[in-house]
Amino acid sequence: MSKRPITAEDLCKFKFVGDPQLSPKKDKLAYVLTHVDQEKDGYYSFIYITDLKGEGRKFTSHYVIESLVKDTSPKWSPDGSKLAFRSNRTGKNQVWLLHIDGGEAIQLTDVKQGISDFTWSPDGNQLALTINGVFKLSNEEEKKEEKSDVKVITRLRYKGDGAGIYSDEHKHVYLFDIESKAYRKITDGEHDFSQPRFTPDGKSVFYIGTKAEDKEWGYLPAIWKFDIDSKEETLFYQANGFIMAPSLSPDGKWLAVVGHARGERSQGNANVLLFSIETGELTNLTETFDYTVGNLVGVDAKYDTAEQRLIWDQASCAIYFNATVGGDCQLFSVNLDGEVSSPLSPNDSVVTSYDIVNDDKALLVLATPHSPGDLVTQDLHNMNKFSKLTDWNQELFAEVFLSSPENFQYKSTDNKEIEGWILKPYGFEEGKKYPLILQIHGGPATAYGNGLHHEMQLMASKGYVVLYTNPRGSQGYGHEFVNAVIGDYGGMDYEDIMAGLDYGLENYDYIDHDNLFVTGGSYGGYMTNVIVTRTNRFKAAVTQRSICNWHSFYGTSDIGFFFTEWQHGHADLWDNANKLLEISPLHHARNVKTPILIMHSEQDLRCPMEQAEQWYVALKRLGVETKLIRFPDENHDLSRSGKPKHRLERLQHLIGWFDERRN
Repeated sequence: MSKRPITAEDLCKFKFVGDPQLSPKKDKLAYVLTHVDQEKDGYYSFIYITDLKGEGRKFTSHYVIESLVKDTSPKWSPDGSKLAFRSNRTGKNQVWLLHIDGGEAIQLTDVKQGISDFTWSPDGNQLALTINGVFKLSNEEEKKEEKSDVKVITRLRYKGDGAGIYSDEHKHVYLFDIESKAYRKITDGEHDFSQPRFTPDGKSVFYIGTKAEDKEWGYLPAIWKFDIDSKEETLFYQANGFIMAPSLSPDGKWLAVVGHARGERSQGNANVLLFSIETGELTNLTETFDYTVGNLVGVDAKYDTAEQRLIWDQASCAIYFNATVGGDCQLFSVNLDGEVSSPLSPNDSVVTSYDIVNDDKALLVLATPHSPGDLVTQDLHNMNKFSKLTDWNQELFAEVFLSSPENFQYKSTDNKEIEGWILKPYGFEEGKKYPLILQIHGGPATAYGNGLHHEMQLMASKGYVVLYTNPRGSQGYGHEFVNAVIGDYGGMDYEDIMAGLDYGLENYDYIDHDNLFVTGGSYGGYMTNVIVTRTNRFKAAVTQRSICNWHSFYGTSDIGFFFTEWQHGHADLWDNANKLLEISPLHHARNVKTPILIMHSEQDLRCPMEQAEQWYVALKRLGVETKLIRFPDENHDLSRSGKPKHRLERLQHLIGWFDERRN
């Protein structure tokens, strides 16, 4: 073949585009470009500016020898003359400012703990900031007091994957005067507030948080409104479920958010919710649109730093949003009557972030099975009419072979229709038989789909067929489908996955039936563990960041105390202990004969390390061929955003385990 097979190291050559932000005049576009630095074992990013024809330039370029600089969150001043952004170039994330004509970046904020997020006021004189912890300027001298390293825990929600043990500090919203550099705190108390948004007239700020006394067992946020002149804070809306991404209409009459009203414990569809600013009346604009707002298509080749956004049209009559539909994530719009458009972006692709030029044109970061995402201009009247503005991975993809996924639909054991994909191996030859790897996604409320998955492409380059499906519990197929897994882990989801494998074996004659392998991470790791307790048809398995014991998961995972009961049909730790044990692979470990590699991150607080340790000890004691790989200083997101060297070593262990056992 003219192109070479993709390698593990090619992961470090990818460049990731994200967070497009149009200038107020709609003639320029700022975006973030993220690189992988294999030598420094991390990631760095710069901000670029381009016009709408793709002619652009690098806008930030700060370099520090001893660290990795990340310039992110570009946000235009209201008059378009300047661009503010967050950068860690002096250590913690601060807000910096650059004139559009160039020059040196000016550091605006100088807060010891850094800035979590920010937004401009309409007049361009202020920023609203989110700051975590007790406010301190960087130049403030701290009292030299001997501090204990002992952690005293009093909260139920005391840790988070990727965050570690929470301190007793809280997130608060501040107003920052750009000229005087003065900070004014507008929220208070032992609560957390974030996502501030100015009203179009600049007189008020909306933000999200809660003051509920009981926010440990069931977290239900609220929307608050702060009047800048009177300093009066009022409760605008007490949510009955998750809410995020507040967006005010240009005319100031409406507030839209992403969310639902089904309590904290729901994995069903997120909707576009609309509030009247005058009356507070709530309307679910996408109630009859049976897909979830946001991108739930999981890949390992993505680094889009954008936040979830809702974008209004200029007439304040419609809202643009992206939504997961099967294996795609597409752009849609909804008007104030709840009428949702047909898809505005192509099939077989994933919109990771976006901005809107006008009623005729959008700017998308569009990912496909052959691209981690590039900027395109999208014709909003023709979903198949778009043109590329960037092509950052062109040189790499000109030399490496990428297998094209073939989509298929199949019937599960109860005739439910399920979607799946299959990748042919590099150098495919008709009449030849190839080993197969069955991949199972995490979540379970995520999805496989039409993005670039480096790990799967690497497997194909090593001569494997790769088969992956979206069983019950996956997003993209409606509210009923995603919730079908609740109370039925290892039930019809297992049937869906195995029926997909059987479909592949029956319909693709190039699969070697005697060379089958299985792997998955998180929920996919759990299902891998379930599979090896029920069948010996796989020659080897790799379980990653998995669960083997729901009883211990309850008290050791950062989400275990509510996730366990919710996902298993209100299974109580005490009253339903037998049910939790019955659905735990550890309980059935004596059935395992399949050689299994266990890979786990030591700082994983979502599926804690003890899960891997229990599984390993049980299998080792029972004489199963097994190996445990522990990754230090990594959390649950190792495969997606971990240290590059660990990500490469993970891939070597994963494919090496299968290579050693294939015929």
